Amino acid sequence: LQGEDIFQGDGYPLENQPPDPLSRKRITEILPTGVRAIDGFLTVGEGQRIGIFAGSGVGKSTTLGMIAREAEADINVISLIGERGREVLEFIEKDLGPEGMKKSVVVCATSDKPALIRIKGALTATARAEYFRDKGK
Repeated sequence: LQGEDIFQGDGYPLENQPPDPLSRKRITEILPTGVRAIDGFLTVGEGQRIGIFAGSGVGKSTTLGMIAREAEADINVISLIGERGREVLEFIEKDLGPEGMKKSVVVCATSDKPALIRIKGALTATARAEYFRDKGK
């Protein structure tokens, strides 16, 4: 999606009310992530949100890049909040690569930014994901 106007001038609010839980579509289809350990032990469903949380240096970015490249998803919204600045570019170039960038939107707010910017980064990523959800992606 690099360089494309994927939002086509559509305005979308940064903060939304969550959809009514009773009106949400059921998660019934498995989403193969392309990571055998996840697919075998921690099955992910189409439409499910996932978070990868762990200490520094244990492979979160590598795992996230593998999922973004290999998962059979229309689009990935990747939020890098609190990462070190040098790691963001490394993630995009090395872990995500051109193949992963073709179907990804990356929102980042590095660790050197004020807390309010990091909060806004998380809200922006969530709003982007909601936008694509509402478009049926």
